[in-house]
This record gives sequence, structure tokens and C-alpha cells, in this order.
Amino acid sequence: MSGTDARPRSLSRWLRAHRVLVALGAAAVLLAAYAAGATVVAAERDGDARAAGTLAASTAAELASTRTELDAVVARAETAESRIDDAETAAAARQAELDERESGLDEREQDVADRETAVSKTEKTIESSRIDEGVWTVGTDVAAGTYRTTAPVSGDCYWAIYRSGTNQDDIVQNDIVTGGHPVVTLRDGQDFETNRCGTWDKQ
Repeated sequence: MSGTDARPRSLSRWLRAHRVLVALGAAAVLLAAYAAGATVVAAERDGDARAAGTLAASTAAELASTRTELDAVVARAETAESRIDDAETAAAARQAELDERESGLDEREQDVADRETAVSKTEKTIESSRIDEGVWTVGTDVAAGTYRTTAPVSGDCYWAIYRSGTNQDDIVQNDIVTGGHPVVTLRDGQDFETNRCGTWDKQ
């Protein structure tokens, strides 16, 4: 047997004798490679986790800031709404007060109008039942009836009753009074003249 043939046989025998060691070595190499790969993956995962944690923390901070701003906006809105409600309440109360005052003014205006109407009626009644200085036609200018001077006369009070349409030529009655309250009775179809007697009131 040559030297060349002996070396392969020796190597073959050595491999057969040490096949367990070879297998263990190969297994160790594989384990080391796997461990190295796992270490790299773990490192990558740790980096992703840290990045994800940082992103989550940043997002949480932004959300908290946004929530704070939202709460502030809501608080301002509620304050504004409260002020609006207060203003509306005050305006409603003011309007109610104005309405009440207006109602009171309307009532007072109505009272004044009623009084003016009553005074006007009274004045008209007085006017229709009072005779001043001058010449008056009974039934047209003054109402028929009995009249008495408002105040006592002083001096020469002249009064006369004429038949209407006679231009004061047909004297029914006349008199000159220097004191007291003269009294006359007037009828339709007569004229009445009064001078320096003051006013006459219907009795």
C-alpha cells in the first residue's frame, strides 16, 4: 500500500473515531450562529421597542396637551354661555320692567284722557249752562231755563229779554240791578241781553 492511499484511510478512520466530536463541533457552530442571529434580532426588536415607546410617549404627551387645551376651550365656552344666559336673564327682567312701566304709563294716560274727557264734558256743560256778557238767542246760543248771576252784581247791571226777530224792539222784560243776584227765566224764541252783570249760571 502506498503512502497516498494510507492518508485517506487514516483520515477516514480518524473521522469515524471522532465523528461525535465533529458532530458536536458542527452543532456548536450552528448554535453560535443561531445565538448571533438571535442577538441581532433581539437588538433590532429592542431598538424598535424603544422607538415605539418613544413615539407612544410623545403621542401621549400630545394627547394630554390637546386634552388640556380642549378643556380650556370648553371652560371658556361654558363661561361665555353662562354670561350669555345672565345677560339674557337681565335683558328679560329689564324688558319685563319696561313692559310694566309702559303698562302703567298706558293706564295713567288713559286716566288722564278720561279726566280730560270728563273735564271737557264739564266745561261744555258749564259753557252750555253759563251766559256771558252780550246778546244771545235762547234755543240757539243758550238753553232755555232759569239763570242767576254767578257773583253779586255791583254798579249798574242791565239785562233785557226781547222777542226774537224784532231787532230788540219788542221788550218782554228788563231791569237795572245795583246789587244782589238777579234772576231771569228765558224761553225759546227770545233774545237775552246782559251788560255789566258778569256771568249767569243756569239753575
